[in-house]
Amino acid sequence: MSFSYYRCDWIHPESDEPVVIYYEVDDVGDVPRLIDVFADGRHQCMAVVDVALLGVNRRRITSLVEGSFYDGIKGLVDGIFFEEGQERISMTRIAADKFETEWRTHRL
Repeated sequence: MSFSYYRCDWIHPESDEPVVIYYEVDDVGDVPRLIDVFADGRHQCMAVVDVALLGVNRRRITSLVEGSFYDGIKGLVDGIFFEEGQERISMTRIAADKFETEWRTHRL
């Protein structure tokens, strides 16, 4: 199975939501790992295996996002901001080593 990697920049009014999200996405659109980056510099690394170990609803978890990642980003052009109200979002494809560096640096 091969993976693609994306960086989402999310500009929004101050909140507890991340401002950058890194995604690892497989061929069918499942997200086995992601990294949330918050405005205060905190990083939260999550993996499907973490959720599976918790036994959430005793179901087999294959993705950290609901539905296909690819369906969710339709219409987002690489690096171009999509605006809605006070929010701006851009999605950019990144190299695997960029994701892996972030993962290794911030994974507990």
